Amino acid sequence: MVNTPTANFETAKVLRRGIISGLIGLGVIILAAATVGRSTIDVAAMMAIAERTRLGIMFLSLVVMSLAFWLLGLRWRSLLVGPNRPPGTGLAAILCAGLLLNSALPGPVGEFGAAWFAHKRYRITLGESLAAGMGARIIGLIVAALAAAISFVVWAPPIPEAFQTAISATAAGVGLMGVGLIVVVAKPSIIVWCSVKSVARFERTRRAHEIVVEAATSMERLRAQGPGPIAACVGWSVVAHSTVVGGIMLAAWSLGASPSVSGLLFTYATTTAAVVIMFVLPGSAVGWDAIFLTLLTTTAGLSMPDALAVAVVVRIQQLCIMCAGGVAMAWLTRTETWPTHKEKSDNAPHTDGGAGIVKPQ
Repeated sequence: MVNTPTANFETAKVLRRGIISGLIGLGVIILAAATVGRSTIDVAAMMAIAERTRLGIMFLSLVVMSLAFWLLGLRWRSLLVGPNRPPGTGLAAILCAGLLLNSALPGPVGEFGAAWFAHKRYRITLGESLAAGMGARIIGLIVAALAAAISFVVWAPPIPEAFQTAISATAAGVGLMGVGLIVVVAKPSIIVWCSVKSVARFERTRRAHEIVVEAATSMERLRAQGPGPIAACVGWSVVAHSTVVGGIMLAAWSLGASPSVSGLLFTYATTTAAVVIMFVLPGSAVGWDAIFLTLLTTTAGLSMPDALAVAVVVRIQQLCIMCAGGVAMAWLTRTETWPTHKEKSDNAPHTDGGAGIVKPQ
């Protein structure tokens, strides 16, 4: 057997738990939406959506959403400045496995599991892999938080009068969170000090303190690399987030819905940024779906039946990507270690029949 993380993940078991968790969350959201919108969600409304559904556009939406993982892999890669830089496709597969782990197990297991897989698969040091992975995640959250605040202020999504105060407060809170994360990047010791004075004092929140320390250590490592890799990471974050928004827009169009572009951007960015709050909680996917569905109806201008249909399609797409994560985990837990690009280049001139690849013993 190959060495795996200390939790000794079994691919089939984790895949099953991840899918079950996703389906339970999907069921909870459907029941909650049906209860809240019982006057508008009925068989006739859902049948009307089914009749106008265009499967070709829906499939294109899944392709675009999957492409985003490759872009996220490139985002992670931008912070790996050593000689052993894995390909974006390999890191994308690892991120799919990380998504599966985050769904199957409580806490940010996916981030630590992804760092371990990259370390074992491409012989990056574990510290470098974890620093780059967590750093990319934090920078992605900053971009999402600032995108939510900017879209709310500049493009003013259509918000019903009854929700103006709540949504305005949400936008302000998300914007402040983005500023706070920028402080984490600029001065990681501040967040560690705050954590020591608060969550570290209690046994139940000690795990949250450990995560804060890991994140701070990661950001210290990245700051030492200079501004170039961080700027590249910001750029890939913008492209990846934009791609996901495009994928969600395609999903909505495939169902015959026409959400507000600014409202959809605010919805996605706010929901993504809110993940940091639910990061250490089990079942955080349910929270993500709940916020996503609520904002679709209050800022993106969708009716409850259309919003529910979009949320269901997006969740099913995520379940498909989790299945890809199961395949990725099976691939990642094989005994071989892949050679780096540098080793392939160094070995290419060898007269060994042109293989040019020497697997480590």
